[in-house]
Amino acid sequence: MALTWSVALVGLLAMVISEAWRQRSTAPVRDAPLTQAAAMALVMSTAWPVTARGLGDVVGLLGPLLLAAAAVLGVAAWQRRLGDAPQDLLRLGTSVIVAGLLVRIPGPTGMTLLERIWHPGGGTVLFALVLLVVGVVAVGAPLIGRAVHAAVSGRDTPWASVVGELGPQALVSLAGASTAVVMSLALTELGPASLVLFLVPLLVLQPAVARQRRIRLAQRQTIFALARLPEEAGFAAPGHGSRVAALAVPIARDLGVDAADLPDVEAAALLHDIGQVGLPRPVPDGATVEVSARDQRAIAFTGSSILARTAELSRLATHVADVGLAQHRATERGDVSVISRVVRVASAYDDLTGRTTRLAGAAGPVQALERILRSTPHDYDAAVVDALIRQLERRDVLSASQASALRT
Repeated sequence: MALTWSVALVGLLAMVISEAWRQRSTAPVRDAPLTQAAAMALVMSTAWPVTARGLGDVVGLLGPLLLAAAAVLGVAAWQRRLGDAPQDLLRLGTSVIVAGLLVRIPGPTGMTLLERIWHPGGGTVLFALVLLVVGVVAVGAPLIGRAVHAAVSGRDTPWASVVGELGPQALVSLAGASTAVVMSLALTELGPASLVLFLVPLLVLQPAVARQRRIRLAQRQTIFALARLPEEAGFAAPGHGSRVAALAVPIARDLGVDAADLPDVEAAALLHDIGQVGLPRPVPDGATVEVSARDQRAIAFTGSSILARTAELSRLATHVADVGLAQHRATERGDVSVISRVVRVASAYDDLTGRTTRLAGAAGPVQALERILRSTPHDYDAAVVDALIRQLERRDVLSASQASALRT
């Protein structure tokens, strides 16, 4: 019993310190890998008195969960951030419950993983791999849950949402899962000390991760500030860049663009009209779809020149320059990226349907797409236009019959 209380106290202290560090972080840290690893280690360990075999082990399941809840709520109250506590608890609780249930389900031999930890036998490597899989599944459960929710609410494909959710968190989540597994095994031999010893690598890793997130946040804020320049100057329709980005990213996912490249899709969409600030007079309503092909290329080239002078954004210069190329010219060149072709189509669609354009009230989604299709494949990539139709159908902007009619 003394061991149980010491493990509980050290575990609670470790989670409180982890939560306090996370709440003080200036980076947008959404997950809590340190707290998560400690709580999962406790629920996957034999440090608790067994009240019943298998899923009836209520103390072993609920004890770590209550400690984690106390740490999260206590630190949130101290930091006066109770508004974030329910979501934090949901993410953390999901991992703890999934891990606890999986190690308590009897396997083919009738023995649970928890009993296997208590009574070591042969096949150590296989057992360790199975336990690692359990840790990965538990850590990934809340991420997949968020992805499914995003797919349902945003009407995006489930697979694209899962990839988008797991991508930025994969390495940190894997580190948390492996640390939780090692700690759960070490608790049997080392006792409470293992909770401190094995959290050190994650503790060292977290500041570096937070620093990278702050850098990315600063870059993102810079991109949004630049994207507002044409709008504030009256050269582009208000919200045009944001709407194009919100449409271009899921279209790019649908076309198989790597998750790592999706931030560039968003950035290129936000900044594709920045070249309009160099025009002697504004394009009416900022709708570049209404100007000549030559003027479209000139606007894109000017925007590309602006971005090329900025070290952090120079990688986007080529993408923005090629947004001004009609599809037949892009085909002739043969090296125009999917990003440029996606942004070109998304921008044309928003120009035709945006509320501030002179076409408002005259061009709904169907009429806008019909006009785009009449210029396809001369001006626009047919595959991108088809992906746009699928995306609008998922969002219920188009009915199934309308989408089918547009494809024929």
